[in-house]
Amino acid sequence: MGVMRHDFWRLAAVAAVSALTVWAGCSRGSQPLNVVIIGIDTLRPDHLGCYGYGRDTSPEIDSLAARGALFENVTSQAPWTLPSFATIFTSLYPSQHGASALNTHLRTDHPTLAMMLLKRGYSTAAIVNAPFLRPEFKLDRGFEYYDYKPPFAGRVADGTTADALAWIDEHIDEPFFIFVHYFDPHLPYGAPPPYDRQFCPDYAGSLPLPFDISVFPRARATNFESMKSVSEEDWEYIRALYDGEIRFADHAVGRLLAGLEERHLADRTLIILLGDHGEEFFEHGGFEHGHSLYNEVIKVPLIVAPPRTVAGPSRVTAHVRLTDVTPTFLDFLGIQPAAHLEGASLKPLITGDGEARAPEGSLLPAGVGYSESLLYGTERKSVTAYPWKYTYEVTSGRGTLVDLRTDPAEAEDVAGANPEALRALEELLVKTVFGVSESWYIEISGAGEQHSFDISVDALADKRAGSIYISRMFDRDGRMMDAGPIGAAGYATHTISASDLRLSSNATIAFKVDPENTPLRIDVRLDGGTAIESIYLGTGMEHPPTMPFTVRRRRGVRLDTGAPAGRPDGPYILIWRSGRAIGDATAFDLGESMRSELRSVGYLQ
Repeated sequence: MGVMRHDFWRLAAVAAVSALTVWAGCSRGSQPLNVVIIGIDTLRPDHLGCYGYGRDTSPEIDSLAARGALFENVTSQAPWTLPSFATIFTSLYPSQHGASALNTHLRTDHPTLAMMLLKRGYSTAAIVNAPFLRPEFKLDRGFEYYDYKPPFAGRVADGTTADALAWIDEHIDEPFFIFVHYFDPHLPYGAPPPYDRQFCPDYAGSLPLPFDISVFPRARATNFESMKSVSEEDWEYIRALYDGEIRFADHAVGRLLAGLEERHLADRTLIILLGDHGEEFFEHGGFEHGHSLYNEVIKVPLIVAPPRTVAGPSRVTAHVRLTDVTPTFLDFLGIQPAAHLEGASLKPLITGDGEARAPEGSLLPAGVGYSESLLYGTERKSVTAYPWKYTYEVTSGRGTLVDLRTDPAEAEDVAGANPEALRALEELLVKTVFGVSESWYIEISGAGEQHSFDISVDALADKRAGSIYISRMFDRDGRMMDAGPIGAAGYATHTISASDLRLSSNATIAFKVDPENTPLRIDVRLDGGTAIESIYLGTGMEHPPTMPFTVRRRRGVRLDTGAPAGRPDGPYILIWRSGRAIGDATAFDLGESMRSELRSVGYLQ
């Protein structure tokens, strides 16, 4: 809690100021651009005037959008705070950066945006208010000054602005990066007067002010069942309280922007305003966030406002992602990324110089959004390639396809009527799922002559039950084949198998295992025999000692992570795992203090 300073980072960075490469459009000679990220928690774009909302919730944000670039179609990579902001600062997907579940933190061996700017001489600060932004979750890496206050500590939007401007005053003559986080639109809904009743002055119903989900039974499944009886008048009240919180946060954002103007910083500051996720109001039978991947929770606002002297206003209809935020900052500043980024710079879309292009080695092309890591309930994954959106439920193995152009409410599954779109989106999704974290591969080849292959993989080895899920087969060109004999495993599957697969060319079976350290018992046959000399394991392409054999992490047969070094002559079977998540383990014990804070805002029931 409170303030953390990381002076050891600063000492290593001071000498780099003079070497900073800055964007040629910057004013004041070679003075580097300052960088400001305004993050507004739980903010739906369709509740902002600049995105077409009827209520006057956001005059200050609207003014910022009028002089910057407003992105109309933005997908968050997760439906709740921790993985979403971790993605913003790393340009990685949740499965890669590790901050993907309630008791996980950001991996420590991948640089964040703050670290990259600190290394180049920037002063760095964060003013944050969400429990999932506590220092223990390690999003503080690279921030010299990390001022965290829990929601019950009394700092709300106006205080956040005051503290941000106070820090700026101390660093006004230095290039700086500050992350200013407003938590106010998050539950409970109850802005201070006059914003609390601004949009519901005549409500006379039974719901309290402030409103919290705790007025319903504590178990979330029971919450939602009880909320079926909420009247439209009550729903209008709930939405009005949420809008009042947005209006309060908007006023504070206006004071921050005015503070930059008063300090003559507007012509040398790059500002990005964004949301981390949205909020459900029972559009699909749910409330709050973290439960689903519908657009009400993963479609977010994004406004990029370069200095007034170098950019004009624009609206960008191209589909973009929150993975694109860090690459965009770095591009405007002329900084080469210090590590692999999944996102693409949006600067060409802002300046009109071309299209966004994904970096080499990224899992998805620019404009295709991937989301995952639910906080509650059954895990889902989705991929959006506008206008199509495909969502996959891991437990059941079922997927749905919607056309956002004709069905923005995501009410109708049109998979049956659009088989080509379904195939393309499903393939994008499963390849991404295989790429973001460790996956297993079994490549079989008849080397030009037809041979018979029998494959069996069992995740019940050593009496340690694991699950095998999202198993697929791909041809030699990487195209997904019909599920066929291996099936499309749901989460309860412990075994996949294929008998008498007859192939003359190449095919690859890919599958996921949970947990990743589950021992696997593998039995592979070529033309009915063990043929151990034709079976190769891992990067070293060693032969298994016996058939069947068990792969374990600490003893027995172990496979190095990575694809085989080559391809042997004759019919063969290659077995390896790759796509391992980037870096170290991330699970940790929350502790009672942190659990108490999470309960205070409804995260723990």
